[in-house]
Amino acid sequence: MRLLSVAVLSGAAAVLVAVGASAAASKPVEIRDAKADVPGVLDLQRGSLSRASDGRLRASVTLAGKLDPKAMLAKSGPPGSVCLKVWTDAGADPAAARPDRLVCVTARSDGDLRASVFEETARGLPRRLGAASVTLNKSARSLVLRVSQSALGRPELIRFAVESTRPGCERVSCVDEVPDKGAVRRFRPRGSA
Repeated sequence: MRLLSVAVLSGAAAVLVAVGASAAASKPVEIRDAKADVPGVLDLQRGSLSRASDGRLRASVTLAGKLDPKAMLAKSGPPGSVCLKVWTDAGADPAAARPDRLVCVTARSDGDLRASVFEETARGLPRRLGAASVTLNKSARSLVLRVSQSALGRPELIRFAVESTRPGCERVSCVDEVPDKGAVRRFRPRGSA
């Protein structure tokens, strides 16, 4: 009976260790961008993606200057945005296909940011799937996005990139991408990066 109790306790401990390991934070996959390759505050400097200890994905985006939500609002045209672009389909070619998920930050008002998860559709405008959380760090240069894996469909592997778009501008020259030239980075949400 005593051996059975020890075996049960050992098995329970192994399960707890496995659960803890799967929920543990992962090492970030980082991407960097050249300084001053586009004008303005939304010039991307660095992006990273990792799994937070709560299981959500954590994206950090550092900009060239301090971000004031008011600066993302446009007098006319679309607001400025910073988006994590995500390809969840293992067979997708990121060089030829749009990302199937976007996690984007825009300004809700002149003092408030909001983040949303979108699904790209073949018919044009992305469809909003839900909310993500966004915080601005103390320096006001880095955005931290948190999004549940279920909002992205719980893929085994994703490819990702980051882009920012200046407010009021719809030209390609108003977009900053990292990595440059359509490149992407790979990340395993549930395994090691």
